[in-house]
Amino acid sequence: MLFDQAVFAGQFLSGTYDALLTHRENATFAGLAVIVSTVAAVLVRVPGRGPWWPIAASAGIFGLVALQIALGFARVIGAHVPLGVMTILLAVSLAVWAWVRG
Repeated sequence: MLFDQAVFAGQFLSGTYDALLTHRENATFAGLAVIVSTVAAVLVRVPGRGPWWPIAASAGIFGLVALQIALGFARVIGAHVPLGVMTILLAVSLAVWAWVRG
């Protein structure tokens, strides 16, 4: 969903103006998915005795998504776009770590 955000933004910038609504709605679902990932990280830690840092990483990504949403509605595109790229990279890094670890 985070990667799709870049696709929807690109579609909007290319003239498909309905993609902005999709971009906004997908941001909500992405935020919810990151909340679920944070809960999963807690479950890995608490009963599973896994590392603590995925909880912090997931919560941090949620904070970035929340900031992204605020910046998007405020139309602060100069910060919104690079922060979006950073958010995607961090989420991909966390997913790769989880895949390799599992």
